[in-house]
Formats: sequence, structure tokens, C-alpha cells
Amino acid sequence: MNAINTTAQTITIAYGPSFRDTFVWQDIHSELIKTLETSSLAAAKSLKPELILLDHQLINAANYEVWQASFPGSIFLSTDSLGLDTDIILSNKLPPRQTCKLLEMACYQWTCRNVELKNIASNSTNLEYLNKLANISISLSAEDDLLTLLNKILFEAQNIACCDAASLFLIQSKNEDDDELIFKLTLNDSMNFPFKERAFTLDKSSIAGYVALCNQELNLTDVYHLPQQSPFQFNKSFDQDTGYRTKSVFTLPLINRQKSVIGVLQFINRKTRRDVKINQSTLDETQILSFDEDINVLLRALASQAGIAIENTTLQNEIKNTFEGFINASVTVIEQRDPATSGHSFRVADLCVELADNVSQSSLGSLSQVQFNETEVRELKYAALLHDFGKVAVSESVLVKEKKLPVGKLENIEYRILLAQERLKTQALTRKLELHHSNCVSDSKLQAIDVELAHELQKLSLFYKAIIDANEPTVLKQGNKKILEQINSYRFDFQPKQNIALISQEEFELLSIPKGNLSPLERAEIESHVVHTQYFLDHIPWTKDLKNIPSIASAHHEKLDGSGYPHGLKANEIPIRSKMMTICDIFDALTASDRPYKKALTTDRAIDILVNESSSGQLDRDLVKVFIEAKTYMVINDNGYTHASTASDSSDASNHPCDHGLTPHDHD
Repeated sequence: MNAINTTAQTITIAYGPSFRDTFVWQDIHSELIKTLETSSLAAAKSLKPELILLDHQLINAANYEVWQASFPGSIFLSTDSLGLDTDIILSNKLPPRQTCKLLEMACYQWTCRNVELKNIASNSTNLEYLNKLANISISLSAEDDLLTLLNKILFEAQNIACCDAASLFLIQSKNEDDDELIFKLTLNDSMNFPFKERAFTLDKSSIAGYVALCNQELNLTDVYHLPQQSPFQFNKSFDQDTGYRTKSVFTLPLINRQKSVIGVLQFINRKTRRDVKINQSTLDETQILSFDEDINVLLRALASQAGIAIENTTLQNEIKNTFEGFINASVTVIEQRDPATSGHSFRVADLCVELADNVSQSSLGSLSQVQFNETEVRELKYAALLHDFGKVAVSESVLVKEKKLPVGKLENIEYRILLAQERLKTQALTRKLELHHSNCVSDSKLQAIDVELAHELQKLSLFYKAIIDANEPTVLKQGNKKILEQINSYRFDFQPKQNIALISQEEFELLSIPKGNLSPLERAEIESHVVHTQYFLDHIPWTKDLKNIPSIASAHHEKLDGSGYPHGLKANEIPIRSKMMTICDIFDALTASDRPYKKALTTDRAIDILVNESSSGQLDRDLVKVFIEAKTYMVINDNGYTHASTASDSSDASNHPCDHGLTPHDHD
């Protein structure tokens, strides 16, 4: 029986009643073999035999196929008188020694089969775990939200380890020379409790701190019975407060690519089954297992993946935050050149994001099939924030021009008018002296000179008042236009043979601007901001998911009928997100808090204008309808944006690019 003895595993042989007195059983002396009589299928099931020796009584109780189905892993034996095709067939004619050898062979056959089945099961389990780790790796690498990523890590770890709880800690810099351990997340099958992220001093007194600082895993069978010389201790406060029982704990470090510890994974209470609940009152400690090496090697693999995934996600979020910070800083710097419209780009961005969400939920006409994903909305948001980036190329004198005349020009005109008035007074005095010298003086002549002088002085004063009125960025009145023509033709002699005009031809043309305060050249410069926006944005190496920002931002002044600028694109040539930005841009330009050169319109009036422009074929009718019906504009109410009314006093006006052509007078 040497072969049987080498199996080192107890084997039960169940036999039918007819073999009760067989002398062979007396010759089996191995402690690893048990021989037990059974009289039925049900009785055999309670014995859980590895070998079954069938006889007529057992076959009468159930046919051979039923026995095979009931004991698929067992070896069947029978005598040749039964006529069954069992694994091994015995004969009463065989000597006892040969029968024992056949039984030994059957035991060995079962042992080999059992080992093979275990290997198959083990290989299947290993393959299952490898597939699971591969799927986990793919899942973790695709996640860009840190909290969701951490939840996935803990959830998958619990599945692999069949453990009751898992916790995750991250190391965070407190200052240049001091780190702390942040308890980021925990999952527990046995209880629900409010979790709040907490920070701990990073030292070796705790299990997690020890693992983090020593870069060394710990596999503890029972944390309530740690060695006295242990440098770390288990904090029982959670167990005491909740009635939980923490026993087996496996803790290992999270490592990044630079081989630095960035956190700690901790697995608690490996269980016989995942559905077992653990608490001190109903605890069956036999259901809590230690973490063995077969499981730990998988958890190490998961921890390795998790460390890289956390680093990638953290780095990606840092890059994203840095990028958004750079964009916000860029917009803020740009708007500092134009304080009267500060906050415009941020408001337009929020309006665009809200409108994108509203459009995605709309079933209206051409928009019923439009769905914006998160990447497309983010791209629209950045394009909206940067849509006026080209203002950096617009001269400040034009950008912040308050009146029709540039700064200082009105003062020059005032000086000329005062000079002309003084010249008139001098000329009147000279005429009076000439009358005295020629002895032709009379009160009537002197009075006539005074009346004429007063009339001319009054005319110059009226001229100056008309110039002040015409200098305002409003619609030029017909009466003022006629007076400007008189002013333009007025000359006074400053010196002999030198006549001076009150206003230059350039000043006359500026004052004659029929609407607004920009000359055609200045309007062209303002409109050029779109071209500059696209030029600057085209030079930024955008990632694949942000590559459309330049084209979206540069088309926000295009109109469906081709009347927009800079390229005169028509409906099917304008990106839908640019059409949306146009609506949001116009609305904010119309309703922005009182700007010095125009008053803010009410929401209702602004909506009327959007409807009129959509009816005239300039704006997308369905997009305008969604903007109004979904009340997209409400998103910027009381959001703490900087308005013109709170802008710096250093600039009292602005020719914001998006205000061009949108003064209230344009739509009255």
C-alpha cells in the first residue's frame, strides 16, 4: 500500500453489504484509508466517499448512471458479475494480494484525478484573476475622476480578496518639510457609517503610517494581538464605537513611477464568503481568514496598478487645473485692458455651457438629434472663455475710447474756440481804437461792434456745445450734423494771411459718425479681434479633444445670412457651437450692467432683439427658442461676476468687440 500511503490524504471507500465479510478489508492497514459499508445512495452521500464498490443491492437501489451523476468525482469499482463498465473491475477469483493492488491502483487513480482537477481549477482561477486584473487595469487607466477611481480600486480589491472592508490613504504635503496621511476613503460590507475625510500625522505609530514610511507591507493575523515590541499600534476606537471587530489586516504601500510611496492600501478581515457580516456580538471568528500568499500576490498587482493610476489621475487633474487657471488668468489679464466689460467672457462661457445642456435635452426641430458630450461641452467652454483673446492686438486707445474724439482732442478744440473768441475780442478792440484815431467814434458805432462781438462769441459757444453733443456715442441728430458743417467751414485769422479752422477734417469726420463712436477704420480694428483670436489660438498646441477651439471661437460674429464677420460664413458653414456662442455673446452684450456708452437692456428687451434677429435670418431660430424657453440666461443671475458698475475707475468706457452694432439704438 505504499502508493496509497504517499498520497497523504484520507480516502474513504464505501462498499455494498455483500462485501461486508470480505477479508481484503482486514489487509488494509493504512490510516489514510477508511472502509465503510453503505446500503443506499442516500447513505453513501453522507459518507462522501472517494471510492465506491458497487454490488447488486446498491445497483438495485439506483442504476449506475444515477450513481455516476451523484458522485462525479469518485472512482467506481464492481465485480465482473455485475457486468458494469466501472473504472476498475474486480474478480472473486483474484488472490487477495492482487485485489489489494487493484484497490491501491484505484486510490492512486483517484489521487491523480483529484490533483488534476485541482490544477485545472487553480489554472482556471488564476486565469480568471488575470483577466480580472487586466480588466481592472483598463478600467483604472480610463478613469479621470480621482474619487471614482479610488472607489473602483477599493471595490475591486474587496472582490479579489473576499474581504469585509478596505481603506485607502494618500500622502499629502502639509508644507515643504512635513507630510500628512489623508484617510481618503473606506468601504465596509458589514456596516454603513458616515465617512469624513481626515488627516493624520505621518509617523510610524499607526499601521498605515508605518507601511507608508518604511515602504514595507504588513500582513497581520489579528491586530488585537500585536507583538509587544511592535513600533505600531492598532487604534481600536472605531471598533469600540461601532461594535465592529477588526482582525486580519493586510496593508501595503502604493508606489508611483518614481518608486516613491504616495499612499497606502489596507484590506481588512478576509472572509469565507463575501456575504458574511462581521460584528462583535455575532462574530464567528472561524469565518475570518488570514490573507494568504495566493491572494496577496494579486493584491500587490492591484496595488501596483492603483499607484500608477492614482498618479496619472492626480497628474491629469493637476494639468487640467493648471490649464484652466492659465485660461482664467489670461482672460482676466485681457479684461484688465477693458475693465468696463470685465466678467463678459466668464458669463458667456457659463451661458454656453448651460445652453449646450439645454440643447442636449431638447426635442425641438433640427436639435432633436444633437447631443453634446462632456468633451464637446468643455471645448465650447474654453472657446467661449477665449473668444475675445484677440483684443490684445487692438490698440487700447480704440478699445477704451469713450467718445467719438480721442482723448485730448476735445480740449484742443476748446482751446481753438477760446483762441478764436480772444481773437474776436482783439479785433473788436482794434476797430474801436481805429474809430477813436479817425475821430469817427460814436456810441452807435461802438454799440454795433459790441453787438457783433457778442453775436460771434455766442455762435462760438453754441459751436462748442454742438461739438460736445456730437462727441457723445449716440445717433447723430440731423440738426447737429448741419451745425458741424458750419463749424467745419468756420475760419478765423490768427495771424496775417493765416486762417485757422476750429476743427480739422479728421475731427469733423469723427464728430460726424452717424452712430456710436468709432470711425470706419476703428470699427475695422475692433472687428479684427476675431482674426487675431483665431491667429493666436491656432498657435496653441491643443490636444485632440480641444482642437476645435480656434474655429469655434473665431466664428462667434458670423451670421446665418452671411452678414457677419470676418469671413462672411453662411448657416451651413458655421459650427453649431459658434451659433450658440453668438446668441450668448449678444445677450450678455445687451444686458451687461450699465456701460458708460450704453445702458443695459432688460432681459425682455434683449430677448425681443434675439427673436427679431432670428426672424431676420441672422441667428438660428431653434437655438434662440431653446435659449428663451429653457431660460438659459438665468444661469448668470447673481453669480458674482464683475460688472462694469464695479470695474476700475481707470477706464470709464469700452468699445467691447461684442458690443459693436448692438447699442440699444440699433434695435429701436
